[in-house]
Amino acid sequence: MKHFVGFIVFVFVALLGIYFYSENSANKSEDKKIYVYASSSFVAKWGAGPALKEAFEKQNIFKVEFIEISDLAMALQKISFENESSLADVVLGIDQFDAIRAASKIQWRDIPRNQNIKFASSIAAVANDKNFIPYDWAPMSFIARKDFTYEVSSISDLLHSQFSRRIALQDPRTSSPGLQFLSWVFLSKSPDEALQYLKGMAKQAHSFSPSWSASYGLFTNKQVDLVFSYVTSPIYHQVEESDAGYFSIETTEPLPLQVEFAGIPATCKNCEAAEMFVNFLLSAEAQKIIMSKNYMLPVIEHAKEGTLFDAIKIYRTLPAKFYEPAEIEKWVATWSEIRKNEGL
Repeated sequence: MKHFVGFIVFVFVALLGIYFYSENSANKSEDKKIYVYASSSFVAKWGAGPALKEAFEKQNIFKVEFIEISDLAMALQKISFENESSLADVVLGIDQFDAIRAASKIQWRDIPRNQNIKFASSIAAVANDKNFIPYDWAPMSFIARKDFTYEVSSISDLLHSQFSRRIALQDPRTSSPGLQFLSWVFLSKSPDEALQYLKGMAKQAHSFSPSWSASYGLFTNKQVDLVFSYVTSPIYHQVEESDAGYFSIETTEPLPLQVEFAGIPATCKNCEAAEMFVNFLLSAEAQKIIMSKNYMLPVIEHAKEGTLFDAIKIYRTLPAKFYEPAEIEKWVATWSEIRKNEGL
């Protein structure tokens, strides 16, 4: 009987040891993992995410796990609500419109960086924020096919009758490119001119899609002649489809530009590793991956040299800046009122 009891005690102690060993191993595994919130297009197998993950993990003991987000605003709200229990170590895809709004909802960690990095001159004004580091950017304009023969030198030309229902735009309430177009109008025209222009465009556009991808699908399916998109979009068709039949339109108005940033919530669990990952995005290797997978311009000066992106025309652009929430809300409210009054 004593032997039996001794055996039971031995088994119990052994199982207990295995349990605590497993728990300890799991905790150590978590200590080496970074949770990165990113868009579905970024984390898709054809996106920049998987290649960045592979390259980073080859250089470090840390593992990257992407958490796909469909809506950045909702993801930020979730992080704010979860607070200390949030998994997020890094958030990608924050733009100039999101940054100040994000800073008002969530406390962000200051990110130390290499002071010797030379950012592209077009985005230098927003490159030194202590909480958000840029990792790609691109001017935005209208994209057309090479068989497009109409002359467009100003966004005002788009109100001409030949473009009626032939332009694909995005809803500024749900799409960052849509908000870029709206800001472009307000920053290029007087308040009264912007109001009249938007009233005309509300009737002129084919649609205001909830997302960039939906509007671009209308364009590629030839349901429209023009789509508001990134000036890098023609490179995508050239590389992925061997089709050089697309071009971006230059206007007399300086073009708006989109900058994407990475941030680290103050509630991060693996904060130092998160800093390593964010700074890795500025490496030559990572910038080339982002260029070739995300089809955006690199933020590091000269990183595009020797690539197809080097052939992209240097457009005049609006100054890079962070936008105040009140300013954004006013623009969107004006647009929403126009749509409502027009019965659209």
